[in-house]
Amino acid sequence: MASPVLIRQQAGEVGVVEKDAQHRRRGRDATTAAILDAAEELFHERGYEAVTVRDIAEQTGVSHALVHQYAGSKEDLFRAVLSRNDSYMVSRAPADIGLLESARLILRSRLEPQARDYGRLLMRTALSGVPYDQTTGRFAAVEQVIELAERQAASASASERAEKDLAPRLVGACIGSLYLGWVSGESWLRPAWGLEELDDNEVAAGLERVILSILKDHVPGVASEAASAADVRELKVELAEMHAEITALRELLKARGQSAEESA
Repeated sequence: MASPVLIRQQAGEVGVVEKDAQHRRRGRDATTAAILDAAEELFHERGYEAVTVRDIAEQTGVSHALVHQYAGSKEDLFRAVLSRNDSYMVSRAPADIGLLESARLILRSRLEPQARDYGRLLMRTALSGVPYDQTTGRFAAVEQVIELAERQAASASASERAEKDLAPRLVGACIGSLYLGWVSGESWLRPAWGLEELDDNEVAAGLERVILSILKDHVPGVASEAASAADVRELKVELAEMHAEITALRELLKARGQSAEESA
């Protein structure tokens, strides 16, 4: 007769097999997404080094083998988690807009609650000594900002490039460190600097102003882009005001015409 321990073990194995079958019926894409969700949650809670593929399988409710089949090794899972978050941020900032607007949109997306957790995950992983070559290698959001910054610098005058001679990649790295430092240490930074009364929107607006000012001050051509953008915004406001005045004038003329007809 089988021992109680063996019976429980066999029952557990049958349960996992049944769950695997359920997940397969849901479809590979949905199951892979659930695996990545579990992996990201555990990486954030425990740190990359402390998580195993078996932990991720248990969190998802599937077998260790199915995780390997659908998502690969722990290193593959980590890269997939990074890539998924990076793709989301890029989707929030189209490539055909200017540097300042692109940086603003990416920053706003990175200050959303889930993205803050992602930023903390990046910092925690870096500080734990995980080699950079275990990441995706290149981050699309970073590369997009760098490409726009280098394009903006190339369009500037020679004198401005000589004045603002920092490499755009270095400026971008400084901005990245500012963001990562904030999201990682926010719980200490707020009370240390007496910022408890600020809500998340005020913090986001403040970080946006600081980061955009860094770009304006240190990337050639960006200040003129900002001035042009301000001119466009001012023109839009003027056009909106003119449209409102014309609409009001039309309503006035219409009312007078009706009044004249009634008098006749």
